[in-house]
Amino acid sequence: MNALDRFEATFAFQLATTPTLRKRAYALRHAVFRRELDYRMHEDPDAHLEYDDHDTASLIVLLEHRASGIPAGCVRLVPSLTDGPDALRRLPLEAHCRDSLTHPTLHPERLPRERLCEISRLAISPTFRHRAETPGHPDAPSLFPPEERAGFALIGVGLFLAATALVGLAGRHHVFAMMQHRLPRRLAIHGLRFTCVGEPVTFHGLRRAYYIDQRQAVTELPPELRALYSRIEATLTHQTRVPAPHRAGLSSEI
Repeated sequence: MNALDRFEATFAFQLATTPTLRKRAYALRHAVFRRELDYRMHEDPDAHLEYDDHDTASLIVLLEHRASGIPAGCVRLVPSLTDGPDALRRLPLEAHCRDSLTHPTLHPERLPRERLCEISRLAISPTFRHRAETPGHPDAPSLFPPEERAGFALIGVGLFLAATALVGLAGRHHVFAMMQHRLPRRLAIHGLRFTCVGEPVTFHGLRRAYYIDQRQAVTELPPELRALYSRIEATLTHQTRVPAPHRAGLSSEI
């Protein structure tokens, strides 16, 4: 069994459409962003959840370890709404990093608002990170057999593929993301080629704004990842029943 097959056999994608599933994603985000990285983000410190106002309109994908049910990762799609509160009509990067956006054409203000979204809050549980494959990691020998750990390195790519599928299902093909400089290079190796559209800005570390057209991204995926993408897309299609763009968000129901 190759790494891609092992990844699919080990993990399952779940659209967080219920309060319970969404809280599992918020708890994972809190563990990574607040406790581990100490980012200054909105949180419920008593419940150990990390979420913000954009989550009320966001779609969230949770990646779960099949055998144990442990959340391994999550990612969210934030739509730019055409109605509703003013704060939700702007993408998070427009609110926090607008002055850093310098591209003459690939700018949220120059693209159709109803087709815009931002991918953010991608979190991977420390238990499943690449270092968990090393023999010295305390969780590796007790929780996961070696054949499962072989697929852990694909978690990040898998989450981006899930986000790409969700973008297409929501009809929001113009995608922005704030990323540290190493991540776009790693994603380009797998065919996901983002364009830098902004200057460096300090926002949870040094980051830049990036853009990708979801339709082009799908056509440029290498064959082996295209097959995985198609299966992820089918899974999410079954779960979403293809939400309309103007209804892309689901209540967080905290």
